[in-house]
Amino acid sequence: MNYLAHFHLSDGDEGLLIGALLGDHVKGPLRGQYPLSWEQGIRLHRSIDAYTDQHAEIKQAQQLFDPEYRRYSGIMLDVMFDHFLNQHWHHFHPLALTTFSQQVYQLITSTDQLPENAQRQASNLARYDVLVNYQHWQTIEVALEHIGQRLRRSNPLAHSGGQLQQHSDTLEQIFLRFYPQLQQHANAQREKYLLE
Repeated sequence: MNYLAHFHLSDGDEGLLIGALLGDHVKGPLRGQYPLSWEQGIRLHRSIDAYTDQHAEIKQAQQLFDPEYRRYSGIMLDVMFDHFLNQHWHHFHPLALTTFSQQVYQLITSTDQLPENAQRQASNLARYDVLVNYQHWQTIEVALEHIGQRLRRSNPLAHSGGQLQQHSDTLEQIFLRFYPQLQQHANAQREKYLLE
């Protein structure tokens, strides 16, 4: 899952939401260097990613792509699923996406003690209104290109939009089946954190 899904699955908890942002920037064991709720959010982010990567629906979706794209299909699906979540937002959240996104931007750009790379990411998300702009296909292609540029090895992500468009209808149906299951998983994880 990409940023919109991770923020959504934090279920309005500010600490978990900060952790959702940090999940892409903090690596290795968590040893109390951040507030407990942030570290719970990082753990939730990791749990969501692991659940997604192992799910049968996701493995089915990855097989749709040409062989040279399959190594990067997890990244492609993460971004595409944020596009679908954007498109179907009203089915999954009571707030308008514009309202939700502004609340997220306000939180992540005004939180102190974030690592520099996370601060930069928060600023970019807000500056370009990425969560709302996932509705536009150009945003999907730009996001994939930027991710591809950050990877060390040569990769086809900048050209993967055609693969996603070719299978868009099938991928949308997979997303609509999969995402409610992911919500249940995230709900169970958050309930565990309440007991800590």
